[in-house]
Amino acid sequence: MTYFWEKYRKQVFWVIVVAAFWMIFIYNLLTPYMSDDYAYAIDVRQASSLWDLVKQQYGEYLSNSGRIIGQFNIRLSLSVSKHVFNVVNSFMFIALALLMYMNIHRRKKNDIFVLLLIFTFLWRFTVSFGQTMLWICGACNYLWGSVFILGFLTLYRRLLDFSGKIKHGGLTAAGMFFLGTAAGWCNENTSGGGLLLALMFALNFWSGRRKEGARGIYPFMISGILGMCCGILGMITAPGVRSRSTTMSEGEYTGIVGLLSRTYKVTLNIRDLFFPVIAITVIVIVLLVIQKKLREWKQIHKNETVLFSTAALATCYALAIAPTPANRAFFGAGVFLFIACIQGIVDVADHEQAIKAAKYSLVSILCVWLFFTYLDNLVNLARIYREEAERVALIKADKADPDGDGIVVVPKLREAFENPYSNAHESDLEDDKDFWINRFYEVYYDVGNITAIPRDEWNEKYGEN
Repeated sequence: MTYFWEKYRKQVFWVIVVAAFWMIFIYNLLTPYMSDDYAYAIDVRQASSLWDLVKQQYGEYLSNSGRIIGQFNIRLSLSVSKHVFNVVNSFMFIALALLMYMNIHRRKKNDIFVLLLIFTFLWRFTVSFGQTMLWICGACNYLWGSVFILGFLTLYRRLLDFSGKIKHGGLTAAGMFFLGTAAGWCNENTSGGGLLLALMFALNFWSGRRKEGARGIYPFMISGILGMCCGILGMITAPGVRSRSTTMSEGEYTGIVGLLSRTYKVTLNIRDLFFPVIAITVIVIVLLVIQKKLREWKQIHKNETVLFSTAALATCYALAIAPTPANRAFFGAGVFLFIACIQGIVDVADHEQAIKAAKYSLVSILCVWLFFTYLDNLVNLARIYREEAERVALIKADKADPDGDGIVVVPKLREAFENPYSNAHESDLEDDKDFWINRFYEVYYDVGNITAIPRDEWNEKYGEN
């Protein structure tokens, strides 16, 4: 068996990658438009060119959000077929996994163990998977944004490793400034965490070279960090951010009391969202200390588990500065924490059979969990997709308004189908025709008013379809 894995390691590695692509692609296929997707689709329909989309995005920058990269990607995604988005978004999921893989050092070549850990961690521990990975508005901001940020950091680390071989320093510096600006303009707290990581990587590089008496600063190091700073500043100083923050902070505590209150809430969210991963990371750190790999300062300040854990915590607690966020805002922190945890697992020496058994048992259990969970929720997603398609057909048909009073009545989604891989139930239609999501449907499908009632009640009144 060992001979087989070693001989066909590369082939098995890429088979897993391809299988992972098809797994997420099928989930993308079964995810319909939801909530804000309709709002942006209404805007996008009014654009007749790419320049019109740019003007729309500039208007949003002034009025609502400074996330130019993510929000513009939403507009681009909604300007093409949903099938195009399904393919691109699936590749983005694979890109995130492979970038995480590239940031795990001291692993084997084509390391199947590490790859499986990454994919299973993403499926098991990702924050609000349905919102951050599959929903168009969420994926473009969180999944895609994390790919841009982690892509920049991966290249930054690569350039540090091969700094002496850079031939076109000026061109490299200019390119890193551009990429840094894009990475910084993705997401407030995740981009901030990425900036912190870049600073720590640069500082460790500089201090190491200084001790060796070698050159410790290169133009790309400075330009990349400056680019991230420019991107973050461009995002957080947007006029739309100020007006949105004012609206979101209404009714919340202010001043030091407000900061302490939000810090407390962030701490509870960290516990609720990441406790299993944190527990594994703590165990790993203890083992690294016991194995004398994490005792001295020179080991600690360069250890990737420590660096990425620090970035994850900073990314989380940066949220205490702003009004109380949705859970999906912790997505980027989760990515950093996953890298920290998996890097630690890789670094723990497994000469003892108990440790080796624990490591391989962990990934085996996660794979078994993923098999059952994926199949179960595949069926749930298919049911949600079917019911949403039925509702859209009803909205377009006269039978949805049997009384002829201009009010379209459709059934709500069955609660039994709710699952963490779909945002559909959290953005479902309500019985209030003035509910904001109902309004999106009304404008998009050009109908008078829409109300939704529980499926059983709808069946009693209007008959099953």
